[in-house]
Amino acid sequence: MNMLRQCKLSLVMASFLCLLAVVLAVGVVPRSAEAAPALSIESYKWLKTSYEGSDGFYGGSIVAYKSGDNVELMATVRNWSGAGVSVSGATLTVDWSSVLVNAVEYPTTIAKDSYGVIIWRFDASAASNLVTHNYEITVKYGNDEVKDSGSNLVIYSDEQAACRESIQKWTANNSAYTLWGYEGRRLMAGASYLKNKADDEYNSGGFAAAKADYAEAVKKQEHAIKSDACAALTPQSAQALEGTGGNKGIGYLIAGIGILLAGIGVMVGVLLGVMRGKKPA
Repeated sequence: MNMLRQCKLSLVMASFLCLLAVVLAVGVVPRSAEAAPALSIESYKWLKTSYEGSDGFYGGSIVAYKSGDNVELMATVRNWSGAGVSVSGATLTVDWSSVLVNAVEYPTTIAKDSYGVIIWRFDASAASNLVTHNYEITVKYGNDEVKDSGSNLVIYSDEQAACRESIQKWTANNSAYTLWGYEGRRLMAGASYLKNKADDEYNSGGFAAAKADYAEAVKKQEHAIKSDACAALTPQSAQALEGTGGNKGIGYLIAGIGILLAGIGVMVGVLLGVMRGKKPA
C-alpha cells in the first residue's frame, strides 16, 4: 500500500516537473522586465541644407547638400530617468566611410526630465551623388547607448545643384506672375517644353544636359513674362489705365459727376414746367 502511494506521488511530481519545463520553454512564466533606457533620441534635423523635398532621380524625399559644403546634423536627446545622466560621447556613422564622425558639441550631463542637444559637422565630398546614403546616430551614456538612423541623405554634384537652383527659379516665377496674353502664353509653351525635357533628363541621370535645358527654360520663361507684361502696357492700355488714377482720373470723375448733375437738373426743370402748365379740373 505504501509502495503504491509512493508511486502515485512520484508520478504526480514527474508530471508537475514536465509541465513546468513546458511552461518555461514557451515563456509563459514572465521574466523580470528589462529596465527602460534612461535616454532617447527624440528627433534629429539636418541643418543648412541645399534642398529638402522630393527628387525624381532618387525616387523619394531627400535631404541634400552640395558637394564641398559642410554637413551639419543636430539631434535632441531626452533624459527620462529620475536623476541626471552623464553622456560619454556621440558618434555618427555614414555608409561611404568606415571612420566614425564624433560630435563636436554635446552635453556631458543631462538633468532629469530634461533635453540635451548634440551637433555633428563634417565634410561629405567623398560621398557618391548617385545614391541616397545611410547613417546611424549613437549616443553613449554609462554602459548603455541609444541609436537612431536614416537613409535619405544625398550629396549633390555641382550640376545637380545648378539644376535645383533653376527649378526653384522656375517655381518662384510661376507663383509670382500669371500670364494673360496670347503671345505670353505662346512663348511659355516653348519654355514648358524645355522644362519637361530637362525633368526627364534629370530623372534619368543626365545632369549635364538637364542643367543646360533648365537654364534655357528659365530664360524663355522670363522672356515670356516680360513680353506678357509689356503687352499689357501698350500706349493705348497705359492711357486707359491712367484715367483710373492720379489727377487725370480724378478729373474724369469730377467731369462725370458734373454731367450727371446737369442731366438731373434738366429733367427736374422739365417736370416742374409740365406740372405748372396743368390747370385744375
